[in-house]
Amino acid sequence: MTHNSGGEGLDDLEGKVLVAFVLTMKKLSQAAAVFGVILMVIGSSVFAEEKATSLTDARAAVEANLKTPEGKAYDERLGKEFLEKQLSTMKQCKQTAGNDLESFWILMKLDKDGAVKEILLHPTTKMGICARETLLKSTFSPPPRPAYWVSIYMKLTH
Repeated sequence: MTHNSGGEGLDDLEGKVLVAFVLTMKKLSQAAAVFGVILMVIGSSVFAEEKATSLTDARAAVEANLKTPEGKAYDERLGKEFLEKQLSTMKQCKQTAGNDLESFWILMKLDKDGAVKEILLHPTTKMGICARETLLKSTFSPPPRPAYWVSIYMKLTH
């Protein structure tokens, strides 16, 4: 056993640790790249079914729904329910919106159980963005059919 007073043994150890670290990071980055590709493949098949709806298509669906007797009745019920369930959220979001208090439309796609599946805002405002996350976790009365579009007009006064 030899003693090295110059510290060369320590430098050699540090070099080996650095090489091991670089190799580990290289393997991790390769694994992350592979994982990313897997997520893209899985995600694209999931999102292919759940493609975002255009504002034009959503508005057309709302208008078509409002032309039916059950659509008119549901719209009236939803308006009351929206106020009951979301008034506190809207008040909180209005406070955090600052001076961005422009009136806006909230278009929501509801599933057969009334769960909110998609939200479009027009125009996009700070208040709407604030409310979106809470609304996406909300459930309303079951609509007349699945994938049912409704709209709420948020008329704000300053």
